[in-house]
Amino acid sequence: MSKLVRVCPFCSNINVDKLKEIITEENVREGCVSACRKEKTHFFGRINGTYIITKTEEEFINECK
Repeated sequence: MSKLVRVCPFCSNINVDKLKEIITEENVREGCVSACRKEKTHFFGRINGTYIITKTEEEFINECK
């Protein structure tokens, strides 16, 4: 079963185009994840409705697979 991923193109620190290439565009939604962060050292979003934060973009993408 595919995971539905929601990331904010402004504050999640995720390369949305790269994410869409890896897990397919139909599994990625862009928009507010209700967790704006002022610090820019982590990568975050919602995977199947659960808030996930990681130290690297690769870790976040691996969680999405």
